[in-house]
Amino acid sequence: MVILLQWQLSLITALPNLGGLAGSMKLFSLLGEEQFFLLLMPLVYWCLDAGVGGKLAVVLLGSNWLSFSLKLAFHTPRPYWLGKVSGLASETSYGLPSGHAQNATAIWLYLAYAIKKRRAWAAAIALALLISLSRLYLGVHFLTDVIGGWIIGGAFLALFIWLEPKVSRWLGGLPLWAQVGAAVIASLIAALLPVALRGSLASVADPAEWAAFAKDARSLEGAFTVAGALLGVGVGLAMAARWARFSAGGPVAQRVIRFVVGFIGVLILWLGLKAVFPDQPEALALIFRFIRYALTTWWAIFLAPWVFLKTRLADPAHRSA
Repeated sequence: MVILLQWQLSLITALPNLGGLAGSMKLFSLLGEEQFFLLLMPLVYWCLDAGVGGKLAVVLLGSNWLSFSLKLAFHTPRPYWLGKVSGLASETSYGLPSGHAQNATAIWLYLAYAIKKRRAWAAAIALALLISLSRLYLGVHFLTDVIGGWIIGGAFLALFIWLEPKVSRWLGGLPLWAQVGAAVIASLIAALLPVALRGSLASVADPAEWAAFAKDARSLEGAFTVAGALLGVGVGLAMAARWARFSAGGPVAQRVIRFVVGFIGVLILWLGLKAVFPDQPEALALIFRFIRYALTTWWAIFLAPWVFLKTRLADPAHRSA
């Protein structure tokens, strides 16, 4: 293990010597951040393919939740926490698995699967590799973290592709109240399981060598972010199937206006509620974080498409775009 650790540290130390890549690596790393997905998900859902966009949101949330939970379970350090390498970025969560590598594998490969073209697969694999490489270059992940992210992301995506048609058919046969209830139950499980996991680690201290870097590593913000978003997506999809079935097609100008109108709503809820909701004490802040992300995703999945239909920024799904 010591030899493997030293080899990985040597690799991470050597990468920046390639020179001139820091800006590019930070850009690729940005493609795995929350802010980027706040752009990507609505773009696909509102302007390209609503069906793919809705499923993509579930893939992102599921992968994020799994990554967050496994980071808590493994509670391993990041390379720069050990003081052996310089970190070109900073992170507060534990290392294994790499969330960027895992999400890039799950999300971009799912898009390639949905597009069903060789070029899409090539682009998706290239993006996943570059995003993963950026995390090594920036000194925020070991190679084992990245490989773990690939394996977990790939396994999660395979499971999703296998289960999704079955679960969708089952949910589609339920009344609205049952679909909403299923979303509520799923979101509560997503919030409470990490709470229990953190509780099980209460007597386990991080090594003094890097504990100062990990002071926020056991924060539950990530879990409540995903849980709230899962509620908004689940309820939103159930309501949209009844009252906001829209076509994501149409002229380019119409799609641009649609995106701008919808994204203004996302920003009002995402940033506006953040400004007014309390951030202390932790329990209250987590509840309001849950509400904030639930409302933001509910707007994106249901209310924005409903507005598009009412304002004729989108056609009903059964009509040609």
